[in-house]
Amino acid sequence: MKSTAFNHSVTAIASTMIASVMAIGMTSSVQAQNAEHLKSLLEHHTCQRCELSGITANGADLRESFLDVADLRKSALSGATLAFSTMYYADFRSADLSNSDLRNTFLINSDLIQANLSGANARNSRWKYIDLTEANLQNANLIDIELVYAKLNRANLSNASLRNASLYGADLTGANLKGADLYRADLTNAIVTNVDLSQANLCRATMPDGTTSMQGCMLQK
Repeated sequence: MKSTAFNHSVTAIASTMIASVMAIGMTSSVQAQNAEHLKSLLEHHTCQRCELSGITANGADLRESFLDVADLRKSALSGATLAFSTMYYADFRSADLSNSDLRNTFLINSDLIQANLSGANARNSRWKYIDLTEANLQNANLIDIELVYAKLNRANLSNASLRNASLYGADLTGANLKGADLYRADLTNAIVTNVDLSQANLCRATMPDGTTSMQGCMLQK
């Protein structure tokens, strides 16, 4: 059970952020709606059909949240903890999730177009049918992640760790994989048009045509 001090801290943070949202100059009804949605997210870690685009919650502890059809476009969530959260149809377009904790998250049909996920830790997550077009995943920890049929068109995956990742059927057209670690990754049926894989570690990775690559194996310890 959370301590009284912790609850008071969360309430204080929620109150401050709610005041900021309500000071933007929206209509009274929208202010009230957003205030309630924000309170629900910060205090109860639940966000169903909430309208919270543009909020600032950097470093917030939102672990084990449930986000259902949540609008978090252009939100600032750098360093936030969302580990073990479940998100259906969440909209994170152009959101800042850099250095966030996304371990063991489950996302389905979520939109992360042009989102900043640089340095994020999404290890052991299951992201199905999500759109990461032009997203920044540089230096991200994507070990053991499932990105089945994900859209990664022109995404920046440079120096990302994708060891044992499942990219089955993913669209990587134009993606940047320079320095990416794809050791034992599954790229079966993935689309790799206009992708330079020459500087990626593909040791024992299953390639789109079903063959096993040995590229980079000499560097493995």
